Amino acid sequence: ISTIRVEMEMRKAQGDRVLLVTPGNYGQDFLKTYPWVRADHSVKCSNYVGKTLEFAAELGFDAILFVAHLGKFVKVSGGIMNTHSHQADARMEIMTAYAAMAGAGNDILRQIMSSVTTDAGMEILQQCGLLTETMQLILEKIEAHVKKRAGSQIEIGIIIFSNVFGMLGQTENVPNLFKKMNAAQHKEE
Repeated sequence: ISTIRVEMEMRKAQGDRVLLVTPGNYGQDFLKTYPWVRADHSVKCSNYVGKTLEFAAELGFDAILFVAHLGKFVKVSGGIMNTHSHQADARMEIMTAYAAMAGAGNDILRQIMSSVTTDAGMEILQQCGLLTETMQLILEKIEAHVKKRAGSQIEIGIIIFSNVFGMLGQTENVPNLFKKMNAAQHKEE
């Protein structure tokens, strides 16, 4: 946790106002799909989403852009801010609940609940035509939980993705946050 704060302090000292955060290597790799984004400016938060939000508020960042794999951030849609499996692992339960909200029937819900990975659950959702709607519901709830934890002083942006399915969704302010990051980068050069 102290390493996360030190990295954030470095980003702040180097003038970053928008904090780019990934839970780990998957997010760092996904950032390569955005060639204008400097992945070396990202901070890995590991499982500590809640602590990262607290630190960002304390350090006075204007915004945070999370780029996260669904397998990690589906937990956040359930209000889980420490995503380590020893703290909580309700990935399939949460995905199943949102699939139900999207209209999945009992057989589909049982299949999702029995899945071992979120990618397997997404494959089922794709086959029944409910992947997009389910991911939108999950993204909306992730955004609500993160905003509640961050408070009103920090703008929040979120991108969720899968290594198998690619981009699954993003909050509407992500393009604006990318513009802010890009403008700050050009000032440096």
